[in-house]
Amino acid sequence: MHPTRHLPRPSRGPLCPWLLTAVLLVGVGMGTVPLDAQTAGDVAATPLPPEEWNDPEVLALVDRGRAARRDLRRDGDLESYHALTEGHVYFFVDPEEGEPSLIRVDQVAVELRWRAPDLVRQRIVGERSETRLPVRDFQYYLDRLTLVQYGFGDEIQVGSGMDVSGVPHPLAEPPGQEIERSAYDFRISDSLTLRLPGGDEPLRLTEVEVRPRDTGAPRAMGTLLLDSATGSIVRMSLSFTPASYVDRRTDRIEVEVDYGLWEGRYWLPNRQIIEVRRELPELDLGVGTVIRAVLRVGEYELNAPVPEAMEARPAVVWAPAAERADYPFAEDLLAGLERDGVAGLDTRPNPRRIRSEAERLLEGQPASGLRPLRFHLPRFSSVLRYNRAEGVFVGSGATLQSSPALRVRTHGGVALGPGLGSGAIRVDGIWGDDHGWSLGLSVNELEDLGLREGSSLLASSLGATFRGEDYLDPLRRSSLVAGVVMELDSGWRVRLDAGVERDRSWQRIPERAPLDRARPFRAIRPVSDGAFLLARPQARRGFALPADGRGTLTLGLEGRSGLSDEGRGVASTVETTGRWASPTGSRELEAHLEGWSWHGTPLPQAHRLMGGRGTLPGYPFRHWAGQSAAVGSLEGAVDLGSPLVRLRGGAHAGWSGRLDGETAETWEVESTSGIRPALSAGLGLGWDLLRVEGAYGLRNGEWQLLFSVDPRWWDQL
Repeated sequence: MHPTRHLPRPSRGPLCPWLLTAVLLVGVGMGTVPLDAQTAGDVAATPLPPEEWNDPEVLALVDRGRAARRDLRRDGDLESYHALTEGHVYFFVDPEEGEPSLIRVDQVAVELRWRAPDLVRQRIVGERSETRLPVRDFQYYLDRLTLVQYGFGDEIQVGSGMDVSGVPHPLAEPPGQEIERSAYDFRISDSLTLRLPGGDEPLRLTEVEVRPRDTGAPRAMGTLLLDSATGSIVRMSLSFTPASYVDRRTDRIEVEVDYGLWEGRYWLPNRQIIEVRRELPELDLGVGTVIRAVLRVGEYELNAPVPEAMEARPAVVWAPAAERADYPFAEDLLAGLERDGVAGLDTRPNPRRIRSEAERLLEGQPASGLRPLRFHLPRFSSVLRYNRAEGVFVGSGATLQSSPALRVRTHGGVALGPGLGSGAIRVDGIWGDDHGWSLGLSVNELEDLGLREGSSLLASSLGATFRGEDYLDPLRRSSLVAGVVMELDSGWRVRLDAGVERDRSWQRIPERAPLDRARPFRAIRPVSDGAFLLARPQARRGFALPADGRGTLTLGLEGRSGLSDEGRGVASTVETTGRWASPTGSRELEAHLEGWSWHGTPLPQAHRLMGGRGTLPGYPFRHWAGQSAAVGSLEGAVDLGSPLVRLRGGAHAGWSGRLDGETAETWEVESTSGIRPALSAGLGLGWDLLRVEGAYGLRNGEWQLLFSVDPRWWDQL
């Protein structure tokens, strides 16, 4: 029989749901925390000036914390408890730029029993999962599915010692119980006072910052939130030095453990988060995979009897498979994506803040477990590709990151058709906790004149090889650009780039497709050679939509001034996307709108091309152009009994205007002369990775059969 769900009585319930909100706000420097006084009492945060490391006050508090860990198993009148843990384990692709893509999600329910002094037994009573992208079957380490007890032992291990091993707990007794021999430095960073309803004395909490004394040894770093009176851990948020990582694929590992206050005296587990991010150890692709396990504990029954037979049971056991599959979870499998920090850009951790924290605590030492020097590829096609401008292109690159504050990436190659070399070097760093900067130099980079990409460069290479169409209109660009990026408290992500660019035309090198000599390549559309000063601000933020939808809005400007008399003007861009999905992800609906407008000298590269795949399916590829252009789409998908096969359908529309006559003649294009609508329908195969769709333009269009890859992966291909 499954345990009955109920809300805890207010007089006995855990404080932590409200307390955690307060703690998070304090953590970002808020002066006063606006909590509901009727439920959580009065809360006040006291910002403190920076304290010295290891001053007597913090060392005394840490000593109380060590004593509290020793006494944790002798907690007064609390002899036992029974609780229920429910949570999710998310496995997803995590690109540096762009939203995460879910690979697999697991949901788990665990019965937890504890009896003094140290009997802990957990029984996994519910378990289900769904795969959203192809992945081999595997089993998670137990600490992804069950609670870590007592805030870890004196030696912290993650992943059964296969992720993190040999790390002394910050509150473990130092050798010989001599504080000066501790593996860590401590400093008070914040304090918090709460007046609880019905409480006689306020609850005072102190946040203690922890850093390793030896950054080259396996150590933890982060913060401990302690009960000032007793030293009990209220919240622990830690990451680790590179020497802690056992698996050489590990970029970073973070753990967070929160406790709730019961009966005004017992700090019991409330939430546990373990996040592991990995990348290829030899190759920097700008993308990694993340396992994020989020477990929540509730339905406590204090001093509930624990059967004696529990002593003979292993620490963790599984209920029969049929029972686990039949478990009545309180929420849908994918209902917690946003709450658990997996839904999109506005919920994921800020990578610049992570780097800034590591830089401060490690004093410039490497923060990642990955090698400081690796091969680097902006995308897979940076190794080998083929198109009508470059012919065969071969290239490679490298990444050097010896400090959290500074990273250097290079890549380059040779376009064998024209015999031109190309390359880029980009240096980026952090500025404060939420901001970053970059400086980039590139020569002969391949750019595209389309309003949107026609396909990935890998698919373009296949199209050029077999069909004589590479789905792009190339121009050759060299640039020197500096930029800053800021994460604002309002939720906006703002970026400003400024520098100089030089545009030049490519020449068509191969005349025909190598594997279909009957297909000649299209002519390359020329641009005006010249150098331009530019300033390019951009702002982006996520937002909620009705019916549990999510959206993003991107606004941009680009000011250009030619170093000669031509090419002066301002371009404005807008892009917005909304997405709705069923709780299981079996049904999806996505709306997208993108626009461009140029005001200034009508050079050819001030126009944007559209038509065909990528913008308006059912019409000739890149048949239209304009200094103003817009495309929109509404696409839906539903699984046909399995995510391996999906039925897809869409409605599309596009418009272009203000076409310069000389450009129209040279490029052999025209404006759309009004809105051009189109419809598409087809199948998504293999978790929607491959798509086969038919499209028809409703206004003097044509029938087209299109093969494509999910656009989410174009930047990596």
